[in-house]
Amino acid sequence: MKPGILFTFDVECSMGGAWGTDLEPIPPSRGMMGQYGTRQLGIPLICKILNRYDVKATFFLEPFNEELGYPGETEPVCQYLMEHGQDVQLHVHPGHYHYGLQRRGKHFKMTDQIAELPLELQQQIISDGADRLTAWTGQKPIAFRAGNMGASDDTLKILPETGIWMDSSYTFPYVGGQCLFKDKERYNGSKWYGDVLEVALSGFRQPDWPGLYPSKPVDLMGSSFEECRDAVRMICDAGADAVLILHSFSLFKVKDIQYNDGKLNRIVTRRFEKFCKWLADNRDKYPDRTFSQLGKMIKEDGYTPKSVEPCLINKPIRALTRKVVQGLNNFYFF
Repeated sequence: MKPGILFTFDVECSMGGAWGTDLEPIPPSRGMMGQYGTRQLGIPLICKILNRYDVKATFFLEPFNEELGYPGETEPVCQYLMEHGQDVQLHVHPGHYHYGLQRRGKHFKMTDQIAELPLELQQQIISDGADRLTAWTGQKPIAFRAGNMGASDDTLKILPETGIWMDSSYTFPYVGGQCLFKDKERYNGSKWYGDVLEVALSGFRQPDWPGLYPSKPVDLMGSSFEECRDAVRMICDAGADAVLILHSFSLFKVKDIQYNDGKLNRIVTRRFEKFCKWLADNRDKYPDRTFSQLGKMIKEDGYTPKSVEPCLINKPIRALTRKVVQGLNNFYFF
């Protein structure tokens, strides 16, 4: 069986500066659906482009929006994704859960890193989130991704108790920072941690040039189409699965922290379309698959995971050019 490419989206709502202010968190209609008048620049636009090229993706969805003050607004997002043939798995930002506790006057710990919580609380939050997705989709999630990639090896130990046996929180560019894994081996691909398969968000190393980070995740919002294409190709050619990321809000720009005046992010949307087209043109060699499909392959077909050393993309001029474009694109009116 050939290594594949897993296209993933983190579906979530920003806090919108709500902590300690009179501002409100961003509702799912904006953070997830990107609703601005008659335009839907979030999940609907993403699904439209995916379906245009017959690409299936996994959407890691944050379920704790009732805690943000938006009861009943997340299930329709799940239903939309299911109706459009996409895969829904669990994503958790503990800050959303804790915001709900604060609103009810209950004790909470001010952190958005799930690995910083006691294991019992981690398990409770993940179980509650999984139960919500099961109720909304009719399917129990089998895969998890921590908000901010803020999980650890210990987080994986409690996942089987929640019915989840795959994780995609590890990414080597963030290890030692927001990604709290203790594993000293930096890798792309996947490997077993006990009974849980870690399917790493892919990353690539960069040359030691002024202005360049040592490494970056394969994220079409922060890296060019060419960089992401080259990285996943190198990872798959080495024998491992590759994982890309975007967010539900990646295809639009907003004017301020409250997500006002959203408009199309033309540069990121163009990268996304180009990658989908490349994937469709090359799926015989680099098949696209979802986490549900990967789980079925492992359970039924004897698929063997593999981890590989991080790849180096040694094109500093291209990387620096992308940084200039990225810097300009950060301006709302660009």
